Amino acid sequence: MSGNVTEADIIIIGGGASGITAAVAAAEKGASVIVVEKGGATGGAANMGMGFFAVESEQQRNQLADVSVADAFKFFMEYTHWRSDARLVRRYFGQSADTVKWMESMGVSFLGAYKYFKESWQTWHVVKTQGSNAPAERAASNLYRVLTERAAESGVDIQYFTKAKEILTEDGHVTGVRIEKEDGEIIDAECSCVIVATGGFGDNPKMIKEYMGYEWGKDLYSFRIPGVTGDGLNMLWSAGAGRTAPVMELTYTTPGVTDVFKTISETMRQPNLMVNLDGFRFINEEIMNNTVYTGNAIARQRERTAFSIIDEGILDTYKKTGLDYVTVHHNIHSTDKWESEVKRYFSGEASESAGLSMLHDDAAKQPDYFFEADSLAELCEKTGIELANLRATMGAYNEAAYGEDTLFFKKHKYVKSFTGGKLYAAKHFPAGYGSLGGVAVNDLLEVLTPEGRKIPGLYACGTDACGIFGDSYCFYLPGNTMGFAVNSGRMAGMNAAAYLDSDEFE
Repeated sequence: MSGNVTEADIIIIGGGASGITAAVAAAEKGASVIVVEKGGATGGAANMGMGFFAVESEQQRNQLADVSVADAFKFFMEYTHWRSDARLVRRYFGQSADTVKWMESMGVSFLGAYKYFKESWQTWHVVKTQGSNAPAERAASNLYRVLTERAAESGVDIQYFTKAKEILTEDGHVTGVRIEKEDGEIIDAECSCVIVATGGFGDNPKMIKEYMGYEWGKDLYSFRIPGVTGDGLNMLWSAGAGRTAPVMELTYTTPGVTDVFKTISETMRQPNLMVNLDGFRFINEEIMNNTVYTGNAIARQRERTAFSIIDEGILDTYKKTGLDYVTVHHNIHSTDKWESEVKRYFSGEASESAGLSMLHDDAAKQPDYFFEADSLAELCEKTGIELANLRATMGAYNEAAYGEDTLFFKKHKYVKSFTGGKLYAAKHFPAGYGSLGGVAVNDLLEVLTPEGRKIPGLYACGTDACGIFGDSYCFYLPGNTMGFAVNSGRMAGMNAAAYLDSDEFE
């Protein structure tokens, strides 16, 4: 990979999950490929992930998971109210199991198919880490290492520290990409097809504010993946691509706690009492394990924030019985480390950090997002919650613990009464993994004009093209972000190579 090639059949902008997958897929079909990557590594933020979505895979069959393409497709289209491209979803779902086999043929191993939470489907195919039989953070980095090696074997030229500046067209057809080398040299690299795979704009607060209405660091604490600043979308729009409304892959977080102080975080993300600044409940807290639903609900509250609250009695229950909800990602089953983490948190010491914590600019401890207090009045003084309303809410909640929750019909086993002692609260905000969508594509990942006509030779994949979720990411079918990235990248690579061999290309 010399990095000096300035002409190829296909130029791929971005070497993340979708870009490197597209490169291998196109090269396997005989196309010459250049990958323009402004960073120094492939895989991008997907290296922090664990696996991707698939249905009807061998892993699912071996685990007796009855998950079909038809069932998943029907569920997904109902979930999105048929606002997503049904043909694209069908192609993606139908290819997903074969993509697992394709990865295995290169030497990638999978632990199996997992759920994200109890009510979700068993679609998350977690990559195996060498020497371990347990799910591990950053496991997917093994996948992208293998893809990068395969790209090298296939003759793909990956040009690191090289920025794409403009997609070049002539008479409505793609002709090349204007690139800037590490030394500042500007080159017009020629090609017949361009695939844009730049990962959206999760690291661009200005675009987040403009397109989604959130002010990063005030009412949104999403992952800030370095370099994911919307360059690809802006290049696509300048080249005549149609726009779609981007959305945030919304979740929720406690800044400085989530992915840093894991036991505190997971204990405060149980189906505990949750209130807004006015001191009122606003959700059935059973949904806490569905982070998208919880994020949506928090985003509707005053100042887009909310608090989960427990006391020493509830904490003692968790100590005796274990946590109600356990995630594959954090794998925290007990409160054994609670006291040590609380001590470290309030003393300002560091704690164990998850791989994703480095993608938050707010990863350092924030002393005003986790609280302890000796009384309800003290807790409200520290948090800003309305005292009178919270006192009434907790009274009603305690009554529900001995009867039933007539407000939101929460299952009785999750309604734990407050019996006294210290109080603890975590302040939650909307979070997210990044933006989704922004450019119009068809089911072949061909980029469309505002009128819905395809731009010959121009493709987009991964996050830039991921408009399939409607208004809310679907955690019921876990692994879909990376699943769409690798599958859309594979489809874009294969379809671009097929275009070069078609009668349409002259």
